[in-house]
Amino acid sequence: MSGPQSTIRVAIIGGGIGAAALLRALLRYSHIAADIYESRPAFKDEGHIITLSSAAEDILHKLDPSLDDCLNRAEAVYTATEFRIATGPYAGQLVDSASMQDYRDKMVDPQKLLDELLRGTPPRMMHANTRISSITEVSPGGGVVLNFVGGSQKKYDIVIGADGVHGSTREFVLGPDDPALRPQYTGVWRVPIKVPYAKALEFMGPEFLDPNRPCQTSWIGDGLFLHLDFMGAEKDVHISAYATNRGDSIEGWASLLTPEEFGAVFAGVPLPVCRGMINLIKSMYTVQIAGISYIQHKPARTYVSKNAALIDDAAHSVVLVQGANALIALEEAHILSLLLGRISSRAAIPAALQAFDHVCRPRAELAARHTVQFGLVTIGKNQETGLDPYLVGPRLQYHWSVIKESDIEAHQTEAIRFMDQVLMQQSCR
Repeated sequence: MSGPQSTIRVAIIGGGIGAAALLRALLRYSHIAADIYESRPAFKDEGHIITLSSAAEDILHKLDPSLDDCLNRAEAVYTATEFRIATGPYAGQLVDSASMQDYRDKMVDPQKLLDELLRGTPPRMMHANTRISSITEVSPGGGVVLNFVGGSQKKYDIVIGADGVHGSTREFVLGPDDPALRPQYTGVWRVPIKVPYAKALEFMGPEFLDPNRPCQTSWIGDGLFLHLDFMGAEKDVHISAYATNRGDSIEGWASLLTPEEFGAVFAGVPLPVCRGMINLIKSMYTVQIAGISYIQHKPARTYVSKNAALIDDAAHSVVLVQGANALIALEEAHILSLLLGRISSRAAIPAALQAFDHVCRPRAELAARHTVQFGLVTIGKNQETGLDPYLVGPRLQYHWSVIKESDIEAHQTEAIRFMDQVLMQQSCR
């Protein structure tokens, strides 16, 4: 776009992968002054191992060419993915999904990837241990004020919400009465742990912990799901156990179980490796195990207002399926940074945000729907596939093919076209 560019002040609320990727991309634009806010004491991501497809790698390079080698620096490893049946007559059998077993994706520790994305960021832009009490609009088109706990304030032209399912920015964008404001419980809970390789080997045995074969292995059961991320003998082993709530369970942040109750949920799993995973989890708790409730957003009517946008888990609930959430977050960071980089004045901000919503919301909501369906298959709750490995495999492959179909070139072309169209319509008024 032609003409001198005004300085655009951008506040990113949230300190996860999507937020850090957006900040990294915005650093390339001299007319954008960005800050990132994290309520926790430090920028930390202690969640699941992240799986990145080749498409996600390509987007990292688009965000910033200097990220070309960031996955090597973050010690990412190539991985295969296997699904097996955990319960019933097919227990132990490999699910037929050959194209998901290739060593084409990479596993990476989320904290190491986050560190790489934030590497080189000027410290003045990073604000950890900073809690925001409220967000207020100055006036239509007049910017946004962040009100901090403690009484201070700061004004920005744009606020980007990347503060997760429980964040405050969703209400600022959608309004307090929007039916999609509050997330809903899915009836599924999970218990994630990570342990040293030697401890995992002690409980699970060597079959799925071959140091020469990094792999993601999942076991699909009747109302339950077990997942293993193994990156090698020198790294921690990540294990997650998922299960559906019983009919009398109360919705809340977690299902609280004694180790004995937890074991009873998975009592129908006969496989020694799975029994080892369950016993390993039980060994780490003496009194109570908290199964963290999985909650998800209802589809939002929009991800943007005139001066704010939602990305990542603040916008949608793309289930943790084969790195789908990371892929969508990186796509959004790239498209949004590209559009904000084209802004020449504050008057163009709404057009950029509308273009982001036009392109990214349909893509994210489609991925969200398919990850939910993928998830139902993996906990044995798809009525058509059940626990039949010959039916489960093609169904998983179908949903995954839709999720991973990332045509970022077409998305960025359409986003630019839409933004220019909106700006032209504004100029004709």
